Amino acid sequence: MNFKQFGVLLSISTILGINVIATKVLAEDSPSITFGDAIGSGGCIVDDQLPGEDGRSLSIVLDNFNAFNGQRKKCILRVQTFIPSGFIVQDVQVLYQGTTDVDSKSKGTSLNRTYSFSGGALGQAVAPAKTTKFTSGKAFAEQDEITVLAASGLCSGGGQGLLGINLIAQSSQGSNIFVDTADLNAGDVRLYFDLKRC
Repeated sequence: MNFKQFGVLLSISTILGINVIATKVLAEDSPSITFGDAIGSGGCIVDDQLPGEDGRSLSIVLDNFNAFNGQRKKCILRVQTFIPSGFIVQDVQVLYQGTTDVDSKSKGTSLNRTYSFSGGALGQAVAPAKTTKFTSGKAFAEQDEITVLAASGLCSGGGQGLLGINLIAQSSQGSNIFVDTADLNAGDVRLYFDLKRC
């Protein structure tokens, strides 16, 4: 082997070595959350749940969560989470996708959301109740940002927590709202957890 070939091999092994180290650091800085079964009650059913490839997101497909022509429907979602050791939740984004059908003489529809966290691994949610009103028929995507206050001493080991979401879908006469799979244009509830190292 001549000096030129040796130099090329040395360069390749150096690049591969750096790549392995960078991948390892990236994997350590991007831990995954383990999600337990999402549970829906009070007027909705969890039809399916799909964890994201990033290890920090979860898509929840609902069934039977819609309100027609003056109805008011409630949905209580509970999502079990297992946070990796050495990390805490910094914030949570929740995206609601669905559709509304609103007659021109109708008062429209609304979607109300409140949040709760239990279990030390999640800390405490800081998010006021939020209501979005829809006065025209359309597909919608509403995103809420939940700031999390970490409990003291939380960084000792990650752990288990429970995210609670209380939803109310309200329709007036001549309007409908869908936050489920009953309508082809309706969507799901997507969660994204932003973690930070202690």
